[in-house]
Amino acid sequence: MRVAVCGLGSHVAQVGVIPALRRSTWTQFLGGTTTSAETAQQVLTDDERRYPHYEAILNDPSVEAVYLPLPNDLHLDYLAKALEAGKHVLCEKPILTSEAEYRDLERLVATSPSLIAEAFMSSYHPRLRSILDQVASGALGEIISMQTSFTGYLSPLDGYRLDPTRGGGSLFDVGIYALHPIVALLGNDPSAISTAVMPSKTNPPVDLTMNCLLTYPEGVSATFITSFVSGESQHIRILTRQATVEVTRACTPSSEDTSWTVTTADGTTSYNARGYDPYQAMVDEVFEAFTDGREPAWNLARAHQLATLLFRINDTWQTGTVES
Repeated sequence: MRVAVCGLGSHVAQVGVIPALRRSTWTQFLGGTTTSAETAQQVLTDDERRYPHYEAILNDPSVEAVYLPLPNDLHLDYLAKALEAGKHVLCEKPILTSEAEYRDLERLVATSPSLIAEAFMSSYHPRLRSILDQVASGALGEIISMQTSFTGYLSPLDGYRLDPTRGGGSLFDVGIYALHPIVALLGNDPSAISTAVMPSKTNPPVDLTMNCLLTYPEGVSATFITSFVSGESQHIRILTRQATVEVTRACTPSSEDTSWTVTTADGTTSYNARGYDPYQAMVDEVFEAFTDGREPAWNLARAHQLATLLFRINDTWQTGTVES
């Protein structure tokens, strides 16, 4: 499938997605847009195209799909234009930032033959899939609690990430990574939500750090933390009736991140999954699915399910209440 990128200056496009598009047997990378001749020279090879603007991509009949690594507030408009032009879309996460936007997108998708996927690469990583399958199987007993994190120091911290009207804040930026294991194993409908937030000094503020407690039936709980202004942590810890499951570098794994541990009364056992670059795994699965005319594993329904909880958490801290 022939793919173009809207936004060659994007870091994630340059280090992750474009190399995967070039390597994949399911895609041919045609080129992309940038206002910078220097960026185009640095990113594109001689046989790849620099498009002057997004409309040039959409008007090119050879382009079958687009990848959108854009600021969160631009997603819906660019998705709508791509669907109207008959292009499939891989769009960076979070694909949308409100329930109203999801309703608008669902109306657009219902009348289009094109497919849309959220670019959530870690959901395709073999290790995370193996961990979730192991716990979901019940072999380690029922879940008692979960703890997840995605924190780090982002520099520079500016632009849309500090603007709540543009989907800024750590929750919207990286919350999907921390929430995915929780939603996958416990669902997206906790009985209570409480938050503790370190706000920015901007007006209005965004969450620089988000601490959240989710309470589920039967006393099961999940906590997570996201942050732009702290030391780095990418951790999953799952406590079951029989074991503790732990993994580091859970959110942005590389092909070398293959192991996790399970500790029981008999000791600690290390497990290993197949090593795989998560961007490659995502690109291969998404564009194989698009080629076959079907949705990929991380489809719009799953993205919306997680986003529904993310929106509830955001509303909880914005209103200063405890949802129960």
